[in-house]
Amino acid sequence: MNTAGIGGAGATGTSLRRLADEMDIEVTWAGVREGRVGEVIIAEPGEVLADLPGALVLAVGARGADAVAVVRAAAYAGATAVALRAAPGEDGTPSRPVTEAAEKAGIALMGVAGTVRWDQVEAEVRTVLERRTEAGAPGHRGDLFSLAQTVATLTHGVVSIEDAAHRVLAYSDSGDEADELRRRSILGRNCPEPYLALLRQWGVYRRARAGEGVVDVEERPEMGARRRLVIGINAAGRPLGTLWVQEGSRRLAERSEEVLRGAARLAASQLVDHWFQGDPAERLPSRAGLAHGLLTGRFNSGALAAHLGIAPNASATVVAFDLREPESGDAVSQDARRAEAAEIISVHAASYRRSAMVAQACGQVYAMLPERAAVPGAEGLLTRWAEDLVSALRHHLRTPVQAVLAGTAPRLDDIPAVKLRGHHGLRILARTPERQVADHTALTASLMVRDVLGLLDRHSEIRHPGLDELALHDARHGTEMCRSLLLYLDAFGDVGRVAKDLNVHPNTLRYRVRKAVALTGLDLEDPEHRIAAMLQLRLSRDAPRASPFPGG
Repeated sequence: MNTAGIGGAGATGTSLRRLADEMDIEVTWAGVREGRVGEVIIAEPGEVLADLPGALVLAVGARGADAVAVVRAAAYAGATAVALRAAPGEDGTPSRPVTEAAEKAGIALMGVAGTVRWDQVEAEVRTVLERRTEAGAPGHRGDLFSLAQTVATLTHGVVSIEDAAHRVLAYSDSGDEADELRRRSILGRNCPEPYLALLRQWGVYRRARAGEGVVDVEERPEMGARRRLVIGINAAGRPLGTLWVQEGSRRLAERSEEVLRGAARLAASQLVDHWFQGDPAERLPSRAGLAHGLLTGRFNSGALAAHLGIAPNASATVVAFDLREPESGDAVSQDARRAEAAEIISVHAASYRRSAMVAQACGQVYAMLPERAAVPGAEGLLTRWAEDLVSALRHHLRTPVQAVLAGTAPRLDDIPAVKLRGHHGLRILARTPERQVADHTALTASLMVRDVLGLLDRHSEIRHPGLDELALHDARHGTEMCRSLLLYLDAFGDVGRVAKDLNVHPNTLRYRVRKAVALTGLDLEDPEHRIAAMLQLRLSRDAPRASPFPGG
């Protein structure tokens, strides 16, 4: 039985009628009783049902007396409704005995067309519930289903997550790419025994539980099984479950094994809760909140480190990411895309560093990578990791994502300062959208100039009067002497290059520079005059108010 709920039961769920209206499959309501659905459950005839408030029970294979028994059992367990499938050619309306049983038990019914598979029904219900949760109802995004979908996106495969007893806990949407084995596993909530026996014979589970190696399982067409990759989900030497990726209509992505390693590490904390009958839906937001507190300095870092399983004396490298989304004004969509990006980053970060944490702040996403000691060559490895991750994010999100390696905090207490450096670095990097990744050290000069310009902007009394006059002259006469002079100074006096950039004759540029010198009284042979001119002209160019640079 699937007990992984979406949202909550009772008042926090979605009404039956709204659920029916929003599903993209053919349904017929036979009962008029209203209620709210917070989770979807698959059950078979004879299965014991208990404590299912707010559930929609999908009665797989239940007909006649079996259907009546499932309806009564679901009502006794507190479920909201039961879905029954009609045989091909029927209209989807439950039989009279089933309808009478439902009315007497006080539970609603839903008839599903006979041409619709049960895994499609469950996926559709889950999609609607998730969509309603994201639109405003309380809910948790970091569950196993979300992780499975992220892994499917990154690997191009079809994903399922099982516990140590081979029960299917979560899976990705598969469309028509699921093979027969996967369909049977999801419907039965367990891997079929003949295939399990073959996996044991091959030693697949033994190898998966031995460490973090990915096992390649060849296809078996005669059993309806395509090629698969599997990795064990383990913690403290205890096997908690497995993560499977089935090859679909195209080959698995090149870095699928790396993705599986990261995803298995993320899934381990949830399966620890599952093992001890805890609530992973509460654990994950808690961990995310603690990671955000570590990033922003809101809590004591030592206590947080102990809770998150990080050595208190560890240093931590911070990498800042910005999706560079256009300003659409749709805050909900932007939040959803940042959450999707955060999950992709989490999978890659967990693969790169076991104790990695990911948090969102200031409209950006930050990866914190704790480490006990410096590793030779780590800078190069980190840069390549960030470049690969940005490429993956650009591919999946279709936005010009950029990242800044903000540096390493010597202590966890220093993470907020390093995070701020990453935030400022991303603002500088935005000037060159063709660059994907930059190290903060390469941006030091730009950051320094930015800080000096900020100081100068706050002190309007510190100005060169001649440059103010030059800006007024440009504004009155529509000339470009400010812009021409700044480009000339930036280019170390390379007249040919600047004239080409301005699309003017070199003599025209020389004239503009001579006139600017005459109007301002600047001595371009004096380095201090040049620095003052560059700073003030740059401040005027970058100011949010109307620029004195025509065309600039």
